[in-house]
Amino acid sequence: MKKIVIATDFMESSDGALAYATFLAEQFNAELSVVHVYFPVASADPTIPYENITPFSLQEDLIDTFESKLKEVVESLKSKKIKATSELVTGSVSSSVSSYAEDKGADLIVVGKTPENSFFDRLIGSSASDIVKSTSIPVLIVPTASHKPAFGNIVYGTELESEEKEVLGKVFKLAEKLGSKVTLIKVNADFEPDIQDDNQVLADIKKSFPKGRFSFEAVSADHVSEGLLHAAHTHKADVLVVARHHHNFLSEIVNPSKSKEIIGKTDIPLLVYDLEA
Repeated sequence: MKKIVIATDFMESSDGALAYATFLAEQFNAELSVVHVYFPVASADPTIPYENITPFSLQEDLIDTFESKLKEVVESLKSKKIKATSELVTGSVSSSVSSYAEDKGADLIVVGKTPENSFFDRLIGSSASDIVKSTSIPVLIVPTASHKPAFGNIVYGTELESEEKEVLGKVFKLAEKLGSKVTLIKVNADFEPDIQDDNQVLADIKKSFPKGRFSFEAVSADHVSEGLLHAAHTHKADVLVVARHHHNFLSEIVNPSKSKEIIGKTDIPLLVYDLEA
């Protein structure tokens, strides 16, 4: 992991994300790029000139304020001997963050989230899920209350498919670097057919990753997302990991209709990989 992008809105929802991004940058000696997305308010009436909606002087003041805050964040990071840069970009949150991270060649995107108690909170949650959908870069979503970075116990939601091996390799590599314990959790739901034999796939995982220490548990639940979150709490997970899949049960977690649900409900930092990256 050489480059990490942290998206910030300078609010409490970003504090935990910044703490996690800082921790990982220190552990991996990675460069940290801080980005803030400025989305100007526009009128629904296209005939009204934009400058009549938001005065140009106000726009300039806002931009100056954001750039000043970005500078403060970067200076704080550099005081901790972390390589850091920043940029203010204009546009929608999801597309701007994704594009920025891709342009930077980022290995990870870190974003914060708040509980879905209001329309604005749901909007932020939607932005996080939209970022997940719009990029193949792994995304770490950090709840507001998570201010003390911890990776001691990683729970990975698996379907036990052979095509997950590349993601599992990344998880085991992360765990080895951070000294983490890994627990694989498979959620058996009535609607999900069991295509491959679990024991056979587990044997293959052990053979492919002889140094990858992990435990495994299968649980039953009506809904995959709820079952996985319950299991993560039972195992006192510090981080919950899922692989973004476009075709099977994990798509229930990260497809357009379900991603907001898991992102909105989780109070555990959630790391999402793109299985098809």
